[in-house]
This record gives sequence, C-alpha cells and structure tokens, in this order.
Amino acid sequence: MLTLTTFLSALCFVAIAEAADTVLYQQFCQNYYNLNQGNCENLRSNVRSMIRGRGTPTLEMGDSETQPAMVFFHSWPDTSASFANQFAEFCGEQGGYFCVAPSWIDYHPDFPRADVAELLISNQIESFHAVVEDLGLTNITLVTHNYIGYPYTYQYPNTVRRFVALDIGMHAGPATQLTPQTARNLKLYQKINIRAFLTDNDRRMMRNVDNNMGEVPCHNCRIAPPPIGVANITGIGARTAWPYYDLIRVDYPWTSYYNIPLEEWDFDTIPSFPEGIPVLFLYRSRPLYNQGFLDWIDGRDGVSEQIELSRGGRYSLTRIPDEVNSNILDWLIATENYTLSV
Repeated sequence: MLTLTTFLSALCFVAIAEAADTVLYQQFCQNYYNLNQGNCENLRSNVRSMIRGRGTPTLEMGDSETQPAMVFFHSWPDTSASFANQFAEFCGEQGGYFCVAPSWIDYHPDFPRADVAELLISNQIESFHAVVEDLGLTNITLVTHNYIGYPYTYQYPNTVRRFVALDIGMHAGPATQLTPQTARNLKLYQKINIRAFLTDNDRRMMRNVDNNMGEVPCHNCRIAPPPIGVANITGIGARTAWPYYDLIRVDYPWTSYYNIPLEEWDFDTIPSFPEGIPVLFLYRSRPLYNQGFLDWIDGRDGVSEQIELSRGGRYSLTRIPDEVNSNILDWLIATENYTLSV
C-alpha cells in the first residue's frame, strides 16, 4: 500500500534526482572506501542511486536481469555506503554480481522523516523485502552487518541462497519475554541512544557515539533526516537510534511479529534459521556472539563457516576490507555449487 509518507518520499526523491545523492557523493568514497587498489571515483561513477519498493533509497551496481544478486543490509548508526569496499570487489561487470544496498528507514539525509509509527523492526523487514520484490530478485547472497538479516531470512527463506553475517551473531537458546528488567540490563550506550531517540536529541546521540564508538567511519556525516525546518546539520542524528528503542519497547515487542511460541525459538532473536541456507560468519576478536552460536554454525551442513578476523573491530568493512573481501570470496567460490537441501 502506498502510504502518504512513501508518496512524500517519492516526491522528495524526484526533487533531488538532479542533485548529488548525499550518501553516494559525500560518504561513499570519503568515509567508507579504503582499498589500496582501484580508483573510488571510477567505481562510484558506476553506482546508481535509486528508489525501490516502499520508497526506499538504494545504491545499486550491475545488471539485475543478467547477474546473480548480492544484497547488503547496513548496520546502525551507519549508511548503505558502508559497503563501498564490497561494491568494488563483487559488483558490476568486473565483480560479477548485481548489488543493491538499501537504506534503513530514516537513514538517509535527503529524504523527509518517516512517521514514527513506521519505525518498527517488523516494518523494516517488510521494507527490505519490498526492495527485493521490486527488483525481482531470487537466490540472493545476503550480506548483513547487523542482526536484521537473520529475521529477514527467517521470514523470506525462498529469496536467500547464501547468508553472510558480519560482526553480529545470534545467541543460541530460547527467547524470553521482554520485561522492564530487560531494559534495565541494557548497556549504558544503548540506554543513552534510546533516550536520545525519545527526546529527539541529536547532540546527546552524537556525544554518545563519539564517546563510545569513536571508530564509526561516518561519525561526522549527516545520516538521519534533520528536523523539519532545520538544515545543514552534521552528525549521526537521534533518529538513527530507533532500532535500539524498538528492541525493548513493550507496547509493540519484536517477539509479536512471529507466530510461534517463545519457548519453541531456537535463538533469542528469531524463532529459527532455515535449514539449507549456508552461513558465513565473520567476526572480530571482541565478541558480540556466544559460543553456542559458533557451535551451531560448525555443526550445520559442512559448508557453513565461522572465521575470526585478525583485527578491525566493529568496522572491519573499512579497516581491513581486503581480509573481509578475500574471506567472502573464498567462501562464495566454495559454495558456488551448493544446492539447497529444502
């Protein structure tokens, strides 16, 4: 259904179509690209800024009708341009894949703010799926730099052939119902981000990110849409904190999106993960996962693999892009002839 917000976003996109896309032209090469070989400006000239599905801005490269698809879900607070180094390796005529990196809702400074009612993890999954449907993609290689790829694959396993996860794993074991205690147990960084979102406080969000995640490549970028009537603001923006809030809200808990009892869940973030879809998990030495998840990968199908990276922290995509790309490439070659078992 075409909502008013989607319609306004489409109008906004038309209005900026003749202008330079901020994410592509002010962030792609300047903040994210870090490969020694190649020329980022030449690469960027082959990347298209498009609008898909429900009015989602995307970065695209290659031919969706003749090349296999690689879809990238960026992390937060971040942008779709964070995959610049992967676009250089895997996309277009030289890389062999058609690539599309859609933006999260309210993660593009050139678009008007979404209605607060749209800021739900469940809606984000549907928005990403609308992009995949719009492009007619099947058998995609999904690369996710946050956990959203896991529930997406649970919901739409028929679209995913292979799954690459960067940095964020799942926790093996059944989920538990969200309670006030759950929120109290969050890390201080997460709590401050949630407060920033609820009070629409850009400065609080920016200070918190700088103090706790100084390695964020685009810390000085404008990512979220600015408040109405405000322009030329730099910084990550409080609106980018909505996924933190959505994880702990009790008025619309993320668990309600799945029609399966909590006690039957295989993981605490999704009920299960589809059999027959191989997984590559690349992670840094300081973990955001548990051993049960690594054991689950090791015991799956003989082709799923977990690899600890040499360094890179949360942003290995930009800090050690050659190592990340080579591991992904080796695994894609090894699984090229893998056939789904379901």
